[in-house]
Amino acid sequence: MNKGSKLLWTGALALSLVGCSSGTSDTAASAGRKTLNLAKENDVITMDSTLATDGMSFEVINMTIEGLETTDENGDIVPALAESYDVSEDGLTYTFHLRDASWDNGDPVTAADFEYAWKDAASDPTSDYAYIFGTDGACIKGAGEAMGNPENKDALAVKAKDDKTFVVELERKTPYFVSLTTFPPFYPVNEAFATEQGEQYGLSADTLMACGPFKLVNWTKGNSLKLEKNENYWGADDVALEEINISIVPEPSSAALAFENGTTDYARLNSSLVDKYKDNPAYKSVLGSFLWYLQYNLDNPDLQNENLRKALAYVVDRDNLTQNVLKDGSIPAEGFVTRQLSNGPDGKDYRETTEGFFLERGEDTKKLAQEYFEKAKKELGKDEITLRFLFEPSDPSKSAAEFMQSEFASLDGLNIEMVSQEKNVRLKTQQNGDFDLVLTRWGPDYADPTTYLNVLVPGGSFNFGKYDSDEYKKALDEAANASTDEAR
Repeated sequence: MNKGSKLLWTGALALSLVGCSSGTSDTAASAGRKTLNLAKENDVITMDSTLATDGMSFEVINMTIEGLETTDENGDIVPALAESYDVSEDGLTYTFHLRDASWDNGDPVTAADFEYAWKDAASDPTSDYAYIFGTDGACIKGAGEAMGNPENKDALAVKAKDDKTFVVELERKTPYFVSLTTFPPFYPVNEAFATEQGEQYGLSADTLMACGPFKLVNWTKGNSLKLEKNENYWGADDVALEEINISIVPEPSSAALAFENGTTDYARLNSSLVDKYKDNPAYKSVLGSFLWYLQYNLDNPDLQNENLRKALAYVVDRDNLTQNVLKDGSIPAEGFVTRQLSNGPDGKDYRETTEGFFLERGEDTKKLAQEYFEKAKKELGKDEITLRFLFEPSDPSKSAAEFMQSEFASLDGLNIEMVSQEKNVRLKTQQNGDFDLVLTRWGPDYADPTTYLNVLVPGGSFNFGKYDSDEYKKALDEAANASTDEAR
C-alpha cells in the first residue's frame, strides 16, 4: 500500500455533545420528545440520490428515501422497501419482492422506480458513483456498457418484472451485493416526478419526493433544513419523531454554544473544545469509519521514488497527531481497511486478521524517515525536493495538515508548499491531478473491505494519485472470483 498512499488515521464519527441542553445523554426520541434539533457543519449539496457524493447529503437523503434494504441500530441489513428477496442457485440473479409502500404524494413505489433510478445513476456521465454498479462495486451485468452512456443505459441488467418484482443479474457472485442496496445510488426515483423537475430535481424541498420516514418541507441554502414525519411512509407507526430541524453551523464553538443555550440537541466538537467539554455527561466519542490518508500523485517523477514515499510515510508521528493534535477520538490507521467495518466467515474483524502497515512508533521512525529521504535524494540526484501539499482549511484537515508540515520540515532538504482550498475546490483540484500530496479521506459505501480496497484499483474513479499495481489488481481479482467465502 506504501506505493500509492500513506495511511494516517481513522476519524471519530462523532465527538459531540448529544442530548438535551441539561446535559443528559438521551436523544430526543428516547426522551419521548417529538422534535429533534441538530447543528451540522455543512449544508446538503443535492438531494438527488443518483448524484449525491457527500456525507451530509447522504444523511438527509437517508431520512427521506429508502432502498430495497436498510440497516438497523446494530448495523445489520434488514428489509426496507423490499419485503423479501430470492437468490438463484448460481448466486447471480437476485429477485426482490416489494412491499406496499407509497411516495409522499400517494403514488405507489414500484419496481420501475428502481429500474429507472439505477439505470440513470449508472449511465449519467456526471454521476461520480456510476462505477459502483460495475466490477468495482455491485458487479451488475452490462454496467460496463451502460457506464457514462445514457444511450446505452438499458444494457444494465436490472428489470421491473412487474410493479412488485425487481430482478437484478450479476456478472459474478458478489457476497456484499445486498448491503449495497442500503446506499443512496441504489435508491428509487419516481420517474414522472423527476422528469417534470428536470435539472432542478433534488435541489429544493419542492423538487423532491419522499418515500422514507421523513419528508423535506423547507430548505434554506446555507442556513437550515426542516423535515416532518411522512405519514405516507409504510413504517410510519414506528417513527417516534414528528420533526427534525437542522441548522448549518460551520463553527464548532457556535454549535457548542447553541447546545448550552438549549437550541440544539447535537453539536460536534473539534479538538480545541474537547478539554472544555470532556467531563460533560453529554459528551460522547464514537469511532467512525472515515480513513484519512495522504495520497501521492505518482505522475510526479519524484514521488515515483519508493524511498521518498517511505520517508513521508514514517516521518509523521501518528500517535502524537491523533492524541495531542486532533484529540477527537481518532486512532492511528493500521491499514487501508478500518476497524469494525465487517467480519469475515470466521466471525473476526477483518482488521484483526490482516497485516498492518507503519506499525513502528517512536523516535526511531524519525531516524528511519531521514535515512529513506537521504537515499531518495541520492537516487533522484537532488539536494532538495519541493512538493505541493493540498488540504482544506477546516477541521480536522487544517490542524492535521499544519502538524504534518512541521513533521515534514524535519527532513533535511524537503520543501513543502501548502495549498489550502475549500473542500469543493480541493476535490476538483484533486480530480484534475493538480497536486503532489493531498490530505484526503474515504468512508465506506457498504460493509465489505472492497469498499476501501477498490479505491486503489488501477484506473478506478477515485484513484486520483494514479496508483498502479498489477500484483494488487491480481489479488483483488482472485478474491472476487474465489469459489468460497473463506477463500475470498
